[in-house]
Amino acid sequence: MSERVKILVIGDIIGKAGRRALTEHLPALIDLHQIDFVVANGENLAHGFGLNERVAEEMFALGVHVLTNGNHCWDQREFLELVDEDDRYVRPMNFTEYAPGRGWTVQETGMGHKIAVINLIGQTFMGPWDCPFAAVDRAMDEIPDDVSAILVDMHAEATSEKMGMGWHMDGRASFVYGTHTHIPTCDEIIHASGTAYQSDIGMTGSYQSIIGMKVEGALYRMVRRLPQRFEAVERGGSIFATMVSINPDTRMATSIERIHIPPAQ
Repeated sequence: MSERVKILVIGDIIGKAGRRALTEHLPALIDLHQIDFVVANGENLAHGFGLNERVAEEMFALGVHVLTNGNHCWDQREFLELVDEDDRYVRPMNFTEYAPGRGWTVQETGMGHKIAVINLIGQTFMGPWDCPFAAVDRAMDEIPDDVSAILVDMHAEATSEKMGMGWHMDGRASFVYGTHTHIPTCDEIIHASGTAYQSDIGMTGSYQSIIGMKVEGALYRMVRRLPQRFEAVERGGSIFATMVSINPDTRMATSIERIHIPPAQ
């Protein structure tokens, strides 16, 4: 039996606080757990809104292999070209057919294992996107057979829709996980089929906030119901991530573990 492939999944990275936390801890985390592959959601990397080449390269230099996205995908205009040029970026597969970029990618670990990453976006409370279930089936038809693991980032608001995707991909994907809500869930599980699942990885950013944003601005919107610019908190980031081990012969998960690194006191 082949050696297990260890994969670290990081949820939404929120601005400078999230990037600082990963700069401080990610290389050591990779070494400690002998991580083979790292995927992170990058749609909030640049001040909490979208990503650009500079902040993305920071993450790649730390050991991230693939950056997935979501509803803030196009907040930074330069990303419209960047996503077409570099296959380490993916955007939701069920975006409009006119969207640049790709909805899945395959990247290799240092040991030569091929890891497929699929990005989807939910429909419930999220916007008029195409069906994510049809999109993921299409991705599965396109992904080559020689991959050792298949990861699915379901960027969605509704827990039920994320769980539905987990069951839709049961026995086909290695790990189906949710992003977007910025709140970690403790429902990590490996189904009897061997597909790992978690409703939301949670954000890497400051939890002295409202989903990563300064409390004052977010509360102003909620209480007064008037426009107010959101600003990402820049310090005190926590890391939330999930580690899964995959049997490359079967593509199925053999273990799953949540990881939390709080900010320094």
